[in-house]
Amino acid sequence: MRRLEPVSAAGPRRAKRHPRNAVRAAVTLWLCLIATNAVATPSCSVSTPGLNFGSYDVYTVGATNSSGTLTVTCDLNPPPGNADISYTISLSTGSSNSFVQRQMKSGANTFGYNLYTTNAYSVVWGDGTGSTVTVAGSMRLTTPNPSKTNTHTVHGQVPALQDVAVASDYRDNVTVTVTY
Repeated sequence: MRRLEPVSAAGPRRAKRHPRNAVRAAVTLWLCLIATNAVATPSCSVSTPGLNFGSYDVYTVGATNSSGTLTVTCDLNPPPGNADISYTISLSTGSSNSFVQRQMKSGANTFGYNLYTTNAYSVVWGDGTGSTVTVAGSMRLTTPNPSKTNTHTVHGQVPALQDVAVASDYRDNVTVTVTY
């Protein structure tokens, strides 16, 4: 298991103070790689710089959107040889234990958000249970090209007009699992 850099989902809740008070939040993705049916000894890794929503204005009527990347890199160790790699990327619920709406936390306070497969924000990226889906990818490693990288975009959305109790940093930890 490899730790990813924070993915931020920032945004303040409705504060009973000045409307410019902001809540910032981060979602940290934890990486987990699971090898199944390994062919010709490939190894894969996953990384992300995180997802940052920035500041959230509690009075804005539109949702706050952001995106981040997940990078899957596979290597053929050692070359020569060929390997066709197929993999699936799943995301956990985070601290909310629910895909219906993930939640970031600051102490006992929570702040809703979710992660999606596209910028249409209609399909929740999860583990394939309930109404969530996983994202699949593939690559072919060969002697002349023993290393390849695929990049996948994670789209995040914070619903508008959330009543944020405290202007603070809100964070969540989401585990990213790549099975190949």
